[in-house]
Amino acid sequence: PFQFSSRSIQPRGPRSSGQRIFASSAAGKKDDGIGILYPIVGGLVVTVAGGIKYLHDHFEGPDGLIRSIIFFQFAIPKYLEYRRHTFQKSPDEVWDKLDKETAATALDLACELEGFYYKGGQMVAANMGGAFPKIWQDTMSVLQDQVP
Repeated sequence: PFQFSSRSIQPRGPRSSGQRIFASSAAGKKDDGIGILYPIVGGLVVTVAGGIKYLHDHFEGPDGLIRSIIFFQFAIPKYLEYRRHTFQKSPDEVWDKLDKETAATALDLACELEGFYYKGGQMVAANMGGAFPKIWQDTMSVLQDQVP
């Protein structure tokens, strides 16, 4: 039972200042700010609920989300480390050591996370697109026919 006008939303019936839900301060009347709180809280609730639904649907529930977080905790720092060595123009010995350590850790992580991560390791081993060094291909080759 609300009436809508360009200035406010008011309950039907006798008007009193205690019944005002929202009014523009431009109208010259005192606005205690509580009226604006309801749409903000409502929007926040809808946003959080939608975000939870999106994560659940696109990351296969909480397990998929946790697996993604574990992967990115490894991948993002390593990516930044690779970028740093690119920027510093590090010598080949540094790259070889970094590739060997990172590939071994990535293999362990793929075996821990399973599923999609096995398939990613198999693609690295097959060197689809020629993007990976030989050490990465050799390390991930166990995923081609010996998935644990």
